[in-house]
Amino acid sequence: MSSKIEQILFIEPPYELKFKGPFTEPVQTIMSLKNPSEKKVAFKIKTTAPKRYCVRPNCGELAPKEKTEISVILQPFDYDANERNKHKFLVQTVIIDPVADYGEDGKTFQWRDIEEGRIMDSKLKCSFEMPTVEQLLESKNIHEDTTAVPETDPVAKEIEKVTTGVIKKLREEETILRQENMKLKEELLQLKNEFKHQQSQKRSVGGSQHLDMQNRNANITLMVGLAIVVALLGIIAGKYVF
Repeated sequence: MSSKIEQILFIEPPYELKFKGPFTEPVQTIMSLKNPSEKKVAFKIKTTAPKRYCVRPNCGELAPKEKTEISVILQPFDYDANERNKHKFLVQTVIIDPVADYGEDGKTFQWRDIEEGRIMDSKLKCSFEMPTVEQLLESKNIHEDTTAVPETDPVAKEIEKVTTGVIKKLREEETILRQENMKLKEELLQLKNEFKHQQSQKRSVGGSQHLDMQNRNANITLMVGLAIVVALLGIIAGKYVF
């Protein structure tokens, strides 16, 4: 059994990706990859928790001496100290054969055809760090200082008051419009049902009238036929009598 080839890329950080909380919002860390060789390489990044992370780009190619940065974003979650070292990342690398490793278009690298013995692996674990209470309080104070409206600013207070009143009025008008819209829909549905009922009655009356007309036409046809027969009989009888 052949041993794995040593990783050709320089990966920073080399062993561990650190994410600093609190984790109520997305947290980003950067992984850098550098190709120190004279050959073009392809890379692919995997994780044991794909639903937790957004990795951009998660694959690509590096020319000789080229460097790239990978954005790894941890999605918000409820922090659990027991989970902090369970997630891992895997960086896979392969030296590209410009003839054999591209698809029919000559541009798209085909990972599915690469022999396992050519792939270089590097594993990185993840660590979650929660800030101290002092850091959280400091962050909270900075946020409040930059976003809060000074209580001594009467103009800002008046603007806030007017804005609140306008929003409240618009919401009330929206509720009234929705109610009127529902009422109009109900009236339209009622009119449609009445129209269908009237059309049904007209078809029923029209059918009866049509049937009566057919009966009259049949009677007239029968009487005309009888008259013709009587006339023919009279003509025939007259010929024999005379």
